[in-house]
Amino acid sequence: MTEIPRPDLFLIFHSIHNVMLAEELLNDADIRIEMVPVPRELSSDCGMSLTSCRHDLERIKTTLAKASFTSPVMIYELKPTGAQTDRSFNLLLTLK
Repeated sequence: MTEIPRPDLFLIFHSIHNVMLAEELLNDADIRIEMVPVPRELSSDCGMSLTSCRHDLERIKTTLAKASFTSPVMIYELKPTGAQTDRSFNLLLTLK
């Protein structure tokens, strides 16, 4: 059985409309995503984000480049810190 990688990317949006648009585009491109609340360590106006895996980053960028978002999309990488309760995030890029 193939182990499913744990999501380590968080896509942050400033409106639920943009989250839903990205969700539709990424699902249509067969990119594994999940809609989750924005981690408390990050900030967002709409409160929802999408998670995915780092190995899909290039496909995510290509897919989202086809859309017209009303505000930038920020992609953060979850960096393991060793402790299960501590999390650190690194801003990888902003798509405009």
